[in-house]
Amino acid sequence: MRAADYVEETTTSIAGTVGDGAVTLTQITSTPRFSTVFGTTARQVRYVIEDTVNMKMEQGIGSVSSNVLTRTKPQITWDGTTWKDGNSGAVTAIQFGATPTSGNVKIRMSPTAESQAVNIDVRQNTIAGDANWRDYPISGHIPWNNNGSGSTLTANREYYACIKVETPGLLNGVQLEVTTAVASSNIAVALYELGSTGLPTGKIVDFNGFTTTATGIKTDTTTGTWAPTGGVWLTPGWYVAGFIASHAIAIRCANNGTCYTATPFGNAGSGYGWGDVVYAAGSGTTMPAAPAPTTMLNGVGTLSKPWIGLKVVA
Repeated sequence: MRAADYVEETTTSIAGTVGDGAVTLTQITSTPRFSTVFGTTARQVRYVIEDTVNMKMEQGIGSVSSNVLTRTKPQITWDGTTWKDGNSGAVTAIQFGATPTSGNVKIRMSPTAESQAVNIDVRQNTIAGDANWRDYPISGHIPWNNNGSGSTLTANREYYACIKVETPGLLNGVQLEVTTAVASSNIAVALYELGSTGLPTGKIVDFNGFTTTATGIKTDTTTGTWAPTGGVWLTPGWYVAGFIASHAIAIRCANNGTCYTATPFGNAGSGYGWGDVVYAAGSGTTMPAAPAPTTMLNGVGTLSKPWIGLKVVA
């Protein structure tokens, strides 16, 4: 789920006769808006809506696309009299009116009580340091004991692996290791948000991908040709690395079947997924803008905890 500072907009149009539906966003002069930060692609966000005149407030999870906020899951509301959250009764969207006066209702991204957590310093578990940062994924849930081996990918299958970012920072590199190469082959890699369903949702960035006609460590730090271009600022939380290979190459994965902690895909070797990986059938050699949850299958078994390293600089 994406987050950004200083994002704030207003509105003059909210769906529904009482204004309890989707919010059409209007830019506030000289203030960054959702599309400034995320573009027009659908993004899952935590939102806060505040009626500064009638003192009504709503906080929840929604999605922003093409300057419209869909209020998917209101979580906490204040209607001027009554406070509601998940523990105090059913939470329904606040009625802000269908045509509020511009400037009266503000929509923003803002820290919420449940989003606050302890940030843990970036981990580094290898003396080799920056040369091999695929060896120490910044996520503490993956064991590192130098015992990884190659696992063969099924051609044109979309794989998704959990990655936990434990400190805020700039993402400016991705790295993996090919252990079995195939002529004329390549692998596409992308980073996704983790949806409230516990499955990958909107794509954050497409990396450049790698030619896999030779074995070895593959590194991509050419942020100027990523889509979108440039490094990406990541806040702490769970993300999903997605990858798809054109041929049955093999990449290095951890041998150990035990995660240090449970992942959103399930526990080690059980639950939804095999501890760290789920997959979908795939329909080509590029990663989709948003995976289709209905196509997600169970865990991959031998492909447990692939060593895909993200280079995040605090």
